[in-house]
Amino acid sequence: MKLIKRSNVTFLHPSMEAREHQYLKHLASAMSHYLEHPRGTELVCILGSGFEKDNRQALDTWVAYHHDEVFEKRLEGRSPLDFLIEKLEDLINN
Repeated sequence: MKLIKRSNVTFLHPSMEAREHQYLKHLASAMSHYLEHPRGTELVCILGSGFEKDNRQALDTWVAYHHDEVFEKRLEGRSPLDFLIEKLEDLINN
């Protein structure tokens, strides 16, 4: 087993981490709005880990899972929301 040296790990400043978390929450909220605020739990088995209580929590989990891709798209100057919507539509339609 290979261990990671603590000196090689870069931690985000707590305020930066909080801003990223808030940004992901806003993206999940925008996606919920795009899906017309789906009520129920049908998305939990598709988007979530299976422990979420409703579709909104499943969207939060799914968006957080794509954290790296979201911030990569932002760096490229592309809309992370458009990227996530396209990815979600592909997932649901297939």
